[in-house]
Amino acid sequence: MALNFFRLLVLAIVTAGCHTVDVSAQKPMKLEIVESWKSNSVRLAPGGQARTLSKTEEIPAKRAIYEIAPNPIKGRAQYSMVLIHDSRGKKQAVLDGDHSFYISTPTGIKGYTLLPGGDLIWSGSYLELPDSQNGDTVIAQFEKSFDSQRLIHEWEQRLSVNRLALRQVVPQFFFSDGPYFGSGLVDPQVESVDVTNGILRLSIKNPRTLKVADIAIDLNAKQVVKSVVDGAEMDVSTVKTNKPFAQPLNVR
Repeated sequence: MALNFFRLLVLAIVTAGCHTVDVSAQKPMKLEIVESWKSNSVRLAPGGQARTLSKTEEIPAKRAIYEIAPNPIKGRAQYSMVLIHDSRGKKQAVLDGDHSFYISTPTGIKGYTLLPGGDLIWSGSYLELPDSQNGDTVIAQFEKSFDSQRLIHEWEQRLSVNRLALRQVVPQFFFSDGPYFGSGLVDPQVESVDVTNGILRLSIKNPRTLKVADIAIDLNAKQVVKSVVDGAEMDVSTVKTNKPFAQPLNVR
């Protein structure tokens, strides 16, 4: 359901405040499991330098919920974690469990989420081990070696360097439920994900207008290299400027 713009603005302000790191983060912390590890699944894309298309696959995973005391991030009571076994990359990793999809690269597995309004955020793993270890061993090692500073670092990175405003490479109102000011923002659908030669390609649909954007992102440079909306290629030079949206390249 679309969010009223004013409500979304308030939500954004509150969310930013919730991500503020508490001074209690400097104290020793303890993990306590709230919901035990259960079978689940995630969308995982191999992200190596393969010359062939590597689409996401729905693979088995495990998910659990923890509480951390004292809480390192204001406004959060619980933390979802997911254990991913990447058979192609021959590794297992524990990451935040709330991401929409995950990508396995030679430098590690990362989780990605597309937020309402078009911000793409991502974060890295808290622990990675060779897949020669069984899942119970990985979980035990995660709990034993949990580093609250790593958690804080990953959350802080989402607010800055691990964040892309995709609304800047699509037309005005693409992430809205109507083509007018004051319209609500929608929760965009990630239709497909693939990775080729380090380029992440997302197909994104607006669930209200049904418009589709195909966006290519250089994972190493952390920048959009191409955006096509309804068959029109967009001017992606708008990223990291004060321009709030993009225009088709053929517009004079």
